[in-house]
Amino acid sequence: MTKYIITTESGSDLKQDVIDRYDVRIVPMHVTMGDKTYIDGSFPVTKAFDYYKESGQLPKTSGSTPQDNTEVFQQIFADYPDAQIIHIGYSAVTTVSFNAARIASEEFKAGKIHLVDSKNVTLGLASIVEETAKYIEANPTVTPSDIIAFVEDIRERVRFIFLPKILVYLHAGGRVSNMAFHGANLLNLHPTIKVEDGYLKSDKKYRGSFERCLKKTIDDFFKRYDIDPETIKVGGSHGVTSELKDLAYSLVAEHGATQPGAWFDTGTVISSHGGPEAFGMMGIERP
Repeated sequence: MTKYIITTESGSDLKQDVIDRYDVRIVPMHVTMGDKTYIDGSFPVTKAFDYYKESGQLPKTSGSTPQDNTEVFQQIFADYPDAQIIHIGYSAVTTVSFNAARIASEEFKAGKIHLVDSKNVTLGLASIVEETAKYIEANPTVTPSDIIAFVEDIRERVRFIFLPKILVYLHAGGRVSNMAFHGANLLNLHPTIKVEDGYLKSDKKYRGSFERCLKKTIDDFFKRYDIDPETIKVGGSHGVTSELKDLAYSLVAEHGATQPGAWFDTGTVISSHGGPEAFGMMGIERP
């Protein structure tokens, strides 16, 4: 029976229990603050927010390097010489990470490392990785091409959206224009961001309190997509209050999502763009 090992980047924000359960190997991404570059996940997300408050500059996020990937691949083959690696990568259009994995894979024997673009980030990518791990476990005789086909199918049905509480970070990163930024503040607007074909794109805008906008975001999410309620996950960046978490859980429960799992905490890579207290949710559409 073939031994499969899944690899993905730290920007997946994959929970430790999933990493441990399925022996997923994580390739680090990087975050630069000032003249220092850190390994993503090696420090609390709040450090990035503090850096912005103190300097007025956003942390700079960067993808994995070929060497980062090579080191992870080498360790896997040291542990399991006959393993097949399934690399489910962070959206290739948003970072150099996927190309870095491709370059690294060329150093190894052909047919040992299989790459597939998740076309997703953070919560969406984490869900694809977890679902793929479950698929492999349930189908021990699958081939690499079967696994790749599974990922390519499910990635087209993953729906991920997030609602920033403040637009300062998106504005500072150039994702929101000056006019849109000041207009949103004046009119108390909260635009949502969705992931579509790997890109982060502006989506619906809601007006009013953040609580009201969160309710509308969740309601419209279920109206818009034919989501399998058992696949729903909710989460957000550091600072979301327990009251808003409880509200989110109660709202998704109204749509049949009775077991959305533990709150999903986003890491530094995505939080550096969305800012603190942002809300996110994902689900997988039925085939």
